[in-house]
Amino acid sequence: MRILHARLLPPALVTALALVLYLLRFSYDYAASDQDELIPFLLHRLDPSLFAHDWFVQTQAGSFNVRTYVVLLLHGLALVLPVWAAVLTLYVAAWTLIATAVYHLGRLLTGDRVAAALAVVAALALTPQWTLGGNDLVHRMFVPSMLAWGLGLWGLGQALRHRTAPAALLLGLATWAQALVGLQLAGLTGLMLLADRRSASPQRRYGPARFAALYVLTAAPSVVPLLLLQYGSPPPGASPDDLFYIQAVFRTPHHYLPSAFPRRALLRFGLLLGLGSGALAWLHRRGQVRHVRRLGVLLLAMAGLCLLAVVCTELRPVLAVAELQLFKTTVLAKVILLIGIARVAAQLLPARLRRLPEALLRSRRRCGMAAVLLAALALFLMLRALEWPGLSRSPDAVALRAVEAWARTATPQDAVFAVPPSDDRFRSRAQRAIVVNFKAFPHQDTAMLAWFERLQALAPIGRPPRGGAAILDDLDRAFEHLTLAELLPLSRSYGFTYVLRRTPLPLDPVYADPSVQVYRLPDDAPLPEP
Repeated sequence: MRILHARLLPPALVTALALVLYLLRFSYDYAASDQDELIPFLLHRLDPSLFAHDWFVQTQAGSFNVRTYVVLLLHGLALVLPVWAAVLTLYVAAWTLIATAVYHLGRLLTGDRVAAALAVVAALALTPQWTLGGNDLVHRMFVPSMLAWGLGLWGLGQALRHRTAPAALLLGLATWAQALVGLQLAGLTGLMLLADRRSASPQRRYGPARFAALYVLTAAPSVVPLLLLQYGSPPPGASPDDLFYIQAVFRTPHHYLPSAFPRRALLRFGLLLGLGSGALAWLHRRGQVRHVRRLGVLLLAMAGLCLLAVVCTELRPVLAVAELQLFKTTVLAKVILLIGIARVAAQLLPARLRRLPEALLRSRRRCGMAAVLLAALALFLMLRALEWPGLSRSPDAVALRAVEAWARTATPQDAVFAVPPSDDRFRSRAQRAIVVNFKAFPHQDTAMLAWFERLQALAPIGRPPRGGAAILDDLDRAFEHLTLAELLPLSRSYGFTYVLRRTPLPLDPVYADPSVQVYRLPDDAPLPEP
């Protein structure tokens, strides 16, 4: 029992501490941003009458997609829990998987509990998005990549221990959660095992083959349907250049194009790369880091993949390569580099200061009590962020919730709204269909073209040379400038009857607030003169 406590309590304490620090810094969010691709789909599965006329949700419900397995998991939880609690449960589970995986990787590579604890706090709470491509381990809300990183990092840890079967199973499940993360981690792990083959004992030389076979079998239920959906459908009727523009240039250049990476992100990752590489080299010379050769293979492979991504996005665009988002691998690089930095930092701590965390991690009673208290504080912070009745609410949040609550209770369940393209909350929180927004994006080629057509119809801004968050204001302005003469034919083409906007129309609003109005377009009104 003591051994069990020694293995469970320290990572539990570090996980709770990192989560509290993260929540104090960034808070928790729900039913917004990336979750606009999850929550409406989940609500539709729970009640098919919801979002029955929402184009994006029906696109998801009509075939297998990258969110299917995660939504099925949430669906199972939501049968016994409220939806918000199901999502919160999966968020905490993913956080725990990630934090404990980083902790155990730190212990495995350095043998130092204090260094492992420092690595967790640094990776999760202190260096958000110190990577390339706007990716990271954890986020303010649950997203599928969190579950994939948690499972995948545990799989990598198993591979470092020469346990190829559990490594393949965990990485296969990571691919179910988020295909790109699972595939990239599995590829890197397989390459690491292959590089070890010559120096491995005879019984371990077949490890790479066993790993590859078991991973393919485990990941196939996720990868095969996605490949069939993408490449088994009729041609989309657009050139690869058009598809590359929509996905990589217009929608998310910060994920795909190095020239769109913020300078701050480049400087941060460069600093991390310099300090981490120096720390690992120094530790290697002193014999204080394990699996150095394997780490070197991983880092070199990630550098090669990032170089390939630069060539296939900036120099000679190749859509199939760009869609892999190879800069995601810098998230793993960040973890490895921070473990090296944390080990050096732990050594540089004064002896008296180092004894404090060591004593806390060794004491079952104090470690357990601290973990429970921090976990309770983390839960309070997340519930507070959900803005429950009785807890503090900001004026902006109250105003937004008011129009969402009105739409949810005062409009028909099959109502369809046209909303500003930047609004990524209304659909999930009002539980009403919308025509389109910028955030919820289908990754199948034909649906991608339909998304772009809808967005340009409601916010005609043409084809700017660079998109992303920088064009959200332009999209909203174009939407707000649509006249009634322009909105009426659009309403008949896309089936919406309500318009949510900030600029007035020559109609009586059905909902009015100082900052926003909602108009109901007449069903049979003649088209006004332009």
